[in-house]
Amino acid sequence: MPVRKMTDEQRLFFEANGYLVIPNALSPEELETVREVADRAEAVWRADPTRPGLRKPNQDQIQAPIEYDQVLLDLLAHPKVFPIAWELLGDDISMIDNDYFITPPHSKSHALWHHDSGQVGIYHPRSTLMVKAFYLLSDVPEGGGGTAVIPGSHRFQNDFVLPQVENPDEMPGLVGLAYPAGTAYLFTGRIYHAALNNLTDFPRRALIYNYGHHWMKVWDGYAPSEQTLSKAKTRVMRQLLGAGDAYGTSLAGCTDLEEPG
Repeated sequence: MPVRKMTDEQRLFFEANGYLVIPNALSPEELETVREVADRAEAVWRADPTRPGLRKPNQDQIQAPIEYDQVLLDLLAHPKVFPIAWELLGDDISMIDNDYFITPPHSKSHALWHHDSGQVGIYHPRSTLMVKAFYLLSDVPEGGGGTAVIPGSHRFQNDFVLPQVENPDEMPGLVGLAYPAGTAYLFTGRIYHAALNNLTDFPRRALIYNYGHHWMKVWDGYAPSEQTLSKAKTRVMRQLLGAGDAYGTSLAGCTDLEEPG
């Protein structure tokens, strides 16, 4: 499948704001399939308390959903979303972690305002170390526990002090990412973001794929199993799962997501 990259409008919006929304990233047929597979993964996870993840009153985190089904692995290189992360990070892109988040109804935020990358010695306002992609599996209305961001905060200086608020919903200047199921959005790991309170009667469900550079270590607990590695048949997927030398592996010259690996 040929690689489609960002439009000028998308590039300018991301550069200015630090995030990007992709409406209808999943077709209705894809969404139905992904929902069914995610439901099965959730059932397996709930039935076995030893499986990795978090089980808290305000969050269920199914760790490494790519280990549960080929469909969830394939989303790592979805043709409408992955090429954008690829363009933003460059040819040495790789997977850092992946999760399935479920925010229960009537629950408080599980993640207050923060950013994901703050390594010492890096000028973060001009660097892109990580890009995180979310796929919404449920409709997320206002007040539905969705993600919020502060547009442009990825350019804040390293010593910027964010206003302190007890309720994340009250952060000045926030933009809530409340969209229908099937929507995807991406943001740079440097942007300030939070999970808002879920005030509704329904859970919020989202699959999350976090991309970084191939020289970066996969987060603890997310290194793909040998079984999952064996499913990587394309050049793109092999690199995303960490195959190859840390500094010499690249997708340079790759023009097809299905190019054999």
